[in-house]
Amino acid sequence: MDLKRILSPIEKDIEIVEELIYKNLENRIGLIQEIGKHIFGSGGKRLRPTLTILSCKYYNIKDPVIYELATAIEYIHTATLLHDDVVDNSELRRGKETANILWGNQAPVLVGDYLFAKAFILMVKSNNLKILDLLSNVTGLLAQGEIFELVKTGDLNTTIEEYFEIIEEKTGVLISAAAQIGPIMAGASEVEIKIFKNYGENIGIAFQLVDDALDYISTDKVLGKKIGIDIREGKVTLPLICALEKNDNQEIRDIFYKDELTEDDIEKIRKFVIENNGIEITFDYANKYVKKAVDELEKLNKNQFVEILENLAHFITARRY
Repeated sequence: MDLKRILSPIEKDIEIVEELIYKNLENRIGLIQEIGKHIFGSGGKRLRPTLTILSCKYYNIKDPVIYELATAIEYIHTATLLHDDVVDNSELRRGKETANILWGNQAPVLVGDYLFAKAFILMVKSNNLKILDLLSNVTGLLAQGEIFELVKTGDLNTTIEEYFEIIEEKTGVLISAAAQIGPIMAGASEVEIKIFKNYGENIGIAFQLVDDALDYISTDKVLGKKIGIDIREGKVTLPLICALEKNDNQEIRDIFYKDELTEDDIEKIRKFVIENNGIEITFDYANKYVKKAVDELEKLNKNQFVEILENLAHFITARRY
């Protein structure tokens, strides 16, 4: 399933958002543009602004402010990536060296802060208090999810419930918010807003589940970062949680808690997870969340954009990169 083909009907809209992403980076301080161009230029699926556009297209909203809101949402997401890479001391993102490797820790943190601020400037242009309230609350939940993930780093006793709490806040809430922009701007009923909210939340969780599975089974080249990065960073994700539930292996626990892991250590954990169905179970969970998302769409009047949203949901679990 090809993402570009799925999104071809809104190709020009995505191009407008892409132009705004770079236009709003323009600043007398060159470092902001340098770091911004580096991280935005490294690619990314632009899932969140895409959902904003699709939800607005469903309601035939023609107000150009939708592109600024889509840009704001991508800025919020990218700010969290800059901060995450510093916290995790990451070296690669989307196949490129991370900003913290190239510029040190201070500059990416400050540029991340700048993107948060710029996002709120763009959001105000909507003159819609409901949207401002939504995105303000979501930004707080994002930070909360990141902090909880930090607290649970290195904890092999992390439960499935705690894992889902982390990814719902770290990933699900912003994707969910992006999908709610259309019905909110259209003045749709709370019932319809909730449909888009649930759709976004479910595909957001599915997206993170697939990401966490791919960290064990993809390749460095395809994934755009080192395979096994979650193991290296002490992150306990669903594949490992489920594998340990099936086979509580003390040797694996001992390896995981070593001060420094060798490549052989990482490979042992990776194989353990695969052999104990951690990947299979994770994809099963992801497919269930995709189904829940698609079921939400059944409550809407059918049109071209509902079909795209459905195909986008299925793409989440079809991807292998």
